[in-house]
Amino acid sequence: MHKYLLIGFLFLTVFSVTAQKNTKFDNLVDSAVKYEDRDWSLAFYYAKMAFENQPPNVSYEDIIQLNVTLNNHYEKLNMLDSSFNITKRSLKIATENKDTTLIAYSLINMANIYVASGNNEVAIQMFKKALEILIKLKDDIQIANTYYNISTPYSELRLFDSAQYYTDKAFTIYQKLEDYSGMALCYDVYGTQADRKGDFKEAIRFYDLEIQNFKLANEEANLIIPYQNIADTYLKFKDYTNCKKYLDLAMNLAISLGSKADIYEVSFIYSRYYEATGDYKLANQFMKRYYEGKDTIVSNQLKNELSDQKSEFDRENAKALLTIQKMEVERQMKSKELIRWVLILSSVFFVIVLFLSITKYRSKQKSFVKLSEYKNQLEIQKEKIEDAQKEIIDSINYAKRIQNTLLTQKEFIDHYVQDSFIFYKPKDIVSGDFYWATYHDNCFYLAVCDSTGHGVPGAFISLLNIGFLSEAINEKKISEPNLILNYVRGRLIGSVSKDGQSDGFDGILLRVNTDTKQMDYAAANCAPVLISNGKIVEMPKDKMPVGQYEQLTSFNLYNINYHESDILYLYTDGFADQFGGLKGKKLKYKPLNDYLLNIHQLPMDEQQDMLNYYFNNWKGDVEQVDDVCLMGIKI
Repeated sequence: MHKYLLIGFLFLTVFSVTAQKNTKFDNLVDSAVKYEDRDWSLAFYYAKMAFENQPPNVSYEDIIQLNVTLNNHYEKLNMLDSSFNITKRSLKIATENKDTTLIAYSLINMANIYVASGNNEVAIQMFKKALEILIKLKDDIQIANTYYNISTPYSELRLFDSAQYYTDKAFTIYQKLEDYSGMALCYDVYGTQADRKGDFKEAIRFYDLEIQNFKLANEEANLIIPYQNIADTYLKFKDYTNCKKYLDLAMNLAISLGSKADIYEVSFIYSRYYEATGDYKLANQFMKRYYEGKDTIVSNQLKNELSDQKSEFDRENAKALLTIQKMEVERQMKSKELIRWVLILSSVFFVIVLFLSITKYRSKQKSFVKLSEYKNQLEIQKEKIEDAQKEIIDSINYAKRIQNTLLTQKEFIDHYVQDSFIFYKPKDIVSGDFYWATYHDNCFYLAVCDSTGHGVPGAFISLLNIGFLSEAINEKKISEPNLILNYVRGRLIGSVSKDGQSDGFDGILLRVNTDTKQMDYAAANCAPVLISNGKIVEMPKDKMPVGQYEQLTSFNLYNINYHESDILYLYTDGFADQFGGLKGKKLKYKPLNDYLLNIHQLPMDEQQDMLNYYFNNWKGDVEQVDDVCLMGIKI
């Protein structure tokens, strides 16, 4: 059974003190920390004893450390209310003492409790608050731990691309620090993801890497879960031999550590194993142990019982094999007569088929020469087509170079805005989507547009649209974004629409006055998205394209009321219209906007990476349906 390994508090560093520890309280604290990763119950016992013997001058760090031990014990018993109250108390103590490190650790621990209780959205927010502190403290190991932790609620919310993103960030840091325990945790997540996708061999490979790294970290106690995971995966394979092997490893280790919760979990997989192999008696016994075991005491007798059950299974399996062999002998005796008649009839049939084959062979020989000649002609035509195709692709690649020179460089955009990113993904080599910017008369103009079509036709139209936009602003000195779109529409109708075509573009033209900081825009079938104070602000648009249309009214001019550090997103319809996901449907705009809200606090380059993850994971093996252009701007 797959589990997510929740890191409790990771207080593995003992706080340094100047005086020699020799009091009863100090010894009890040391014992609680010592057994933290070995025996939860024993650590809990020492922590309770320490509280009963605490001196008047006890440090707040020791109090928080003992609270962590109590919290981990209660989490293990699923007593989340008690766990939450203790962690809340620790957070209060850390805040009163202005200890930013312990504040961050307390936030992490509280977030893990929210994950355990299923409140994943709140958990993500708390993890992010902790990350802000840890990044300022440059606490690399805890930054990695928090990246790993935050992947769990994202997985629970089925935002697997976000979970993958944070797990990768954690793994990179763990690898740099040679933290084998941390790398093992990441391999557990990778194995779970592979198992979810049905790639069982890859899942087992990751679980093996998890085991290797836990051994390198000398954390034998943590091997129970990868043993369970491998056993569960082999059960899906119907590889019962290996399944039983890893079940025995997990159970023996759980018994030796006295980990009752793990014994019950392994019993559940034993039940499914015996059910799959047809031993329903043992399946029921282990299922009963799974449900009733939490109220019983597990002793070393369980190990002997497992051995007896294995012997009983082997004996019954041997009897079954003997019965099958006897039945097979009887079946062979009865089928000998039938086989003799089948051979006779087969011989007659073979003679008939041979005669017909010879006749057909002579006929085919005559047509073989014609077929060879036809094949040679096809090969010649194929070579001609391949040569022509290569010339076409070379020409399109050259056209791409031309188009890229006309697209505005990011450095130019960043000169006029605080920060930005551009997620640009053409469907083919060249694109109908384009982004373009210019500066004229103390105003910065930025356009994100979707020309009619994609590929080569779309690219030609995009070049024409860029030319008309530049002409309107730089030559005709038109300053208002709505009047600029009116002018470009007129130029398009007067040129490409003469033969009944309706080519043009949907898009947004943004204007920023660099003196007054005023921001306004015009929008044709595309609306910008503003995220301000953690909320999405709905922005208006005109429901008509820049081009020939049934109603040629003037475009409107819209103002943007913003605060400093707000994020503005400009995008075309390619991202939202992409098919994919489990049901092969369109993504649509609301999930895209919700995702932007979810990631808007990240640095701009990380947002671009996250969007790339999101798009590729949503698309999967489905073909990209349209060009994609999405730009984010920090105002």
